[in-house]
Amino acid sequence: MRFLKIALTLLFAASFVLAACGGPAATQTAAPEEPAATEPAATEPAATEAPVDPNAPVSGGTVIIGTPQEPGMMNTLLTSSSIEDAVTSLFVEGLVSVNEKGEYVPVLAKELPTVSEDGLVVTWKLLEGVKWSDGSDFNCDDVKFTMDGALSDLSQVSASGYRDIETLECPDPYTVVATFGEIYAPYLRLFAYLVPDTAGPLEQMETWDINRNPVGTGPFILGEWEPGDHLTFVRNPYYREEGKPYLDSVIIKILPSREVGMQLLGTGEIDALWDVTEADFPALEQMSADGVTFVSTVTGENELLSFNFGANDGTAPADPATAPHPILYDLKVREAIQYAIDKQMIVDTLLYGNVKPGNSAVPVGTFGCPQPVSEFSVDKANALLDEAGWVMGADGIREKDGVRMSLKIATTTGNQLREQTEQVLAEMLKAVGIELVIENVPSDVLFASWESDGMRDHGTYDIVMYTTGPGTDPDSHLYSSYHSTQIPTAENEGTGANFARYINADVDTWLDEAATITDTAQRRDLYCQVVEQINKDLPRLFLYERLSIMGHRVDFHGLKISPTFVDFAWDAANWWSSK
Repeated sequence: MRFLKIALTLLFAASFVLAACGGPAATQTAAPEEPAATEPAATEPAATEAPVDPNAPVSGGTVIIGTPQEPGMMNTLLTSSSIEDAVTSLFVEGLVSVNEKGEYVPVLAKELPTVSEDGLVVTWKLLEGVKWSDGSDFNCDDVKFTMDGALSDLSQVSASGYRDIETLECPDPYTVVATFGEIYAPYLRLFAYLVPDTAGPLEQMETWDINRNPVGTGPFILGEWEPGDHLTFVRNPYYREEGKPYLDSVIIKILPSREVGMQLLGTGEIDALWDVTEADFPALEQMSADGVTFVSTVTGENELLSFNFGANDGTAPADPATAPHPILYDLKVREAIQYAIDKQMIVDTLLYGNVKPGNSAVPVGTFGCPQPVSEFSVDKANALLDEAGWVMGADGIREKDGVRMSLKIATTTGNQLREQTEQVLAEMLKAVGIELVIENVPSDVLFASWESDGMRDHGTYDIVMYTTGPGTDPDSHLYSSYHSTQIPTAENEGTGANFARYINADVDTWLDEAATITDTAQRRDLYCQVVEQINKDLPRLFLYERLSIMGHRVDFHGLKISPTFVDFAWDAANWWSSK
């Protein structure tokens, strides 16, 4: 932790030096000689050049951003992974966004929306003259179409909030009036992305052209997509801010691993690396002499294990009790797994103590509910497994009713930190008689949608490890992840992110109530009850809290990370390069 504090101190010190230096020092020029009185001559005034600010953005150039993951979808109604959200933020915009300070700011709205006295009517005034990248006009119809898309059966996004809108009207092309059936407190999170109403029929969403050839209002638009290699984004010719974006293009380079990305960042073959981990801080510090720095922010995300409560055969039961997982449906087993995991050791050895052990679905922020770290006790883990009837076998792995206590764990390939974490977890669980078999898959497989036979959606897994968490307002995340209506099934065509197939009536009630209360303290109390109940029921086990980190070359300017944790390109119009 000490070296990170030193690195951050140096960065802050450098920023103060730059701010103090500003531009070049003022210079004095000699006054011109006065012309002779006898023969006055008409002379032009001496030309003076304005000082050049070395920190002023310049136009032109390309930046290359490396990533060990590849997106599979460009339609924000169907995206289901962090890399897809990150990449689409180059061209997707919403009515509002969240800046680097965690504040809501207007984007395609003129200002933040107004709310009626009874809290039921929310009105947005839209920017006029905005065009989509295909040249069509942006207006209220697009906002209404986006809401209809979010509510469609095929959508992969949370319908929380949208389903509470009774009517959405367009009194004129640039005014949006949403009338809610009951108060929806986190209304600012709605319409954070927009889809053009020319995209196509909602029932054909899976085959829309914009799924691979997107249309947006943001500063860039996709120019080329070479699967497995790169995506090239070029200037949006219809972007509303004159002179922006500064860059000519942004290339998303698909890499075999983060470790390769760190090497390319050090040599300057890429300008930035997405999804740098906390374990990379020592390497970033070593590369500082070679022109590498980083930006980071606390996000509220956790690296976690999601347990499958239902059968892992793809039947995707809405109620796991009807087809329970033979091992993980038992709460005592899940409790034993948590007792067997030394979270602090993982943090100290793999992450150099730079983060906190995880134990809360909402660890930080206005609604943060930090919880005590779960206890590490091999003795208690063994006692629970004995009590649950799992008998230690001759090979050191437990058995019960002819079932061997062997579980498969999957995460994204090309991620050394996750692979190391899995190996450590396997050793810890082996100590209590649980076999953990590592079977990792590419990100587009792990995060695939229902229509693409996604393993999380269809429940064809035992344990999956990935990162997720709430944004500025936790409503959407908690609802989608833990509300019983959000269990993906054939009947709802994969709606929701409750991949554990977790059902708790109290959690449902608390989440429903929290969305209708405007008082922040009352909402926080309800969310804290949800957090505490999740820790008792353990649909997910939180390993450690995450930072959002991007390493970049010092000649790549303007990179700011939003604490919404995926939106690294929210201010891409202001990126520039001094190469």
